[in-house]
Amino acid sequence: MGIVKIILLIIHVIVSLGLIVTVLLHSGKGGGLSSMLGGGGGSMFSGSYVVEKNLDRITIVLGCFFVVTTLLLVWLL
Repeated sequence: MGIVKIILLIIHVIVSLGLIVTVLLHSGKGGGLSSMLGGGGGSMFSGSYVVEKNLDRITIVLGCFFVVTTLLLVWLL
């Protein structure tokens, strides 16, 4: 296995773990893990709306990186 494949695999694992964490932090209908960490209740008025918006952006970016690294791994392996 070449050095490029190893580096890409390490990046893919890191992105995968980050994507799992950000998806779990989202507050859904049941509150999710973000309500346990103080993100629930009156999010529109307390300023945590910005945090949710940024969490959405981070999740989208990590999702795009996940797709790109997956396709590169399929293409290289």
